[in-house]
Amino acid sequence: MPSNSLLRAALVLTATGIVSAASVRHSIDESPSDFPFAIEYACYLALILIATPRQPPRWGPILGFVLVAVTYGLAIVTLGGNALAIGLYIAAAYLGYLATPPAFRPLTVAAFALWTPALRFFGPEPTEGRFPALLALASVLALFNLVSVLLDRSARDPDERLRRIGLGLLAVACVAMVVERHLVVGSTGVAPDDLMALVIVAALPILAVVRIRPAMRDALATGLALCVFVLTAMALISGKGYHVDAVTVPHHAAELLLAGQNPYKTFDLPEALAEFGLDPQLVTHYEDGSVLRSLNYPAMSFLLVAPFIAVGVTDIRWIYVGEIVLMVLVLLRHVRIPWRPLVAAGAVGNSIILRQNILAGVDPTWALLVMLGWIFVESPWLSPIAVGLAVASRQPAWFIAPFYVIAIWKRSGRGEALRRTAIIAAAAVLPNLPFIIDAPFSFFDGISAPMLGALAPGGVGFVRLGIDGPLPLLPRVVYGALSAISFFVLAAVLWRQWRRVPIGAVVFPFVPLYLAWRSLQNYFGSVPLLAMAVDDEMLVSTERRDASAASALAPSTMPAPATSGASPRSPAL
Repeated sequence: MPSNSLLRAALVLTATGIVSAASVRHSIDESPSDFPFAIEYACYLALILIATPRQPPRWGPILGFVLVAVTYGLAIVTLGGNALAIGLYIAAAYLGYLATPPAFRPLTVAAFALWTPALRFFGPEPTEGRFPALLALASVLALFNLVSVLLDRSARDPDERLRRIGLGLLAVACVAMVVERHLVVGSTGVAPDDLMALVIVAALPILAVVRIRPAMRDALATGLALCVFVLTAMALISGKGYHVDAVTVPHHAAELLLAGQNPYKTFDLPEALAEFGLDPQLVTHYEDGSVLRSLNYPAMSFLLVAPFIAVGVTDIRWIYVGEIVLMVLVLLRHVRIPWRPLVAAGAVGNSIILRQNILAGVDPTWALLVMLGWIFVESPWLSPIAVGLAVASRQPAWFIAPFYVIAIWKRSGRGEALRRTAIIAAAAVLPNLPFIIDAPFSFFDGISAPMLGALAPGGVGFVRLGIDGPLPLLPRVVYGALSAISFFVLAAVLWRQWRRVPIGAVVFPFVPLYLAWRSLQNYFGSVPLLAMAVDDEMLVSTERRDASAASALAPSTMPAPATSGASPRSPAL
């Protein structure tokens, strides 16, 4: 039987593969409708929710396998691609599942989910555009290597097997990221990230078997993966400038601040778009069709980038690339060695991060700060300050902070929860305080617009079924009620079952966001990394804890592979 921690990681990676495949399908299809996104994002969140219990259901990988098969199969049929080829791919995934030792079968599902180049190769025009043959070769070699590692039984130590499979998954995620980049930004000849994809495919299998210190081996592997990530980001940023309003807002607001103005009083969104040459139609609209003009993000969103703009930075997306890399490095530093390649794969293989935070330039600062708050949860000051600054950065953190307080209350008692609540409030208010004092109405009118303002519906959540799908578009208050009900129900679940849902505190807050009137893609990109950051069974510090301690984060170790197991037709994994 697979361990609980392995099940959670596999479900999170499978969910990452599904949402990345949805992004690739959308790029190839170029359909104006986002209705399929609503379904695929629901599958993404559902699998991660299934991973929240201390003991995830053993049928989780079966559901993941079905969702992967449906996602890839329907995508190819919708695109008019090679249905026979995708059918054979799904059949190969099934056979690979059966042939993999039972303890690691959930990772087989994740492996085939993350290989999003399948949609390119089996699609209607596999060689369309400037797509180098070298990259196609790297894609195939990465998959073959991963399958061989999954089937290999030479390594007796479970941690060593997990490490080797993780390196195979990491190679697949890196190559898939580069392939997806070509769907957005083409390149003449062979680009640096194309070459690095081939290097990854060649180097990681060697690192999997070479006899060097495990820490050194995984540092080299994750370093190469992050190098591919940065090169891919470089290609995206160099090949496509600002093209959405989300990135122009903090940039323009920071310029106003540096000019001695209060951005909440003088900011104008159409003016920000015009400064960077964007289409005026890209501006956010209200339900009545009028244009949003106010600054609707808290102050940390532009305070962070202001020093960089002051010294001459012209594209703030590079700051966000640095934040993502920092996020991964900090998380890797606190993850046990066998799990590090899996964590890195969850970052570089995540299409939402690549497209939303890097290409579109949506600020990921809040997610980095939330992750720091949880990784350093034992720190009585650093943890709540990080969460408070996340609240001061962007609105999704507002949903996470109450769940953080509930978890602290259950772990450490009411007194500590109240103390940290006060610190969070102070850290959240302090960066915003000068702007609140100077223009309170403009400040609160701006930052409340995403939730209380009558903005037009949008996103990839439940509301999309009413915009493009089979359901009628319900009144805005209905979506607000659904979001609020789910928020309080899940808060109650965390309060009563906190020991049984170790990663629920960072996953539950995204359900209300999915059900909301506006449920934008960028809200959900950080969920897999946050889930891994809270999973104590992956963290180094938990190895030193007493397994019998009365803690919300009780550790466990991964057992050796079982000698028998069931197929996807049986719920007994």
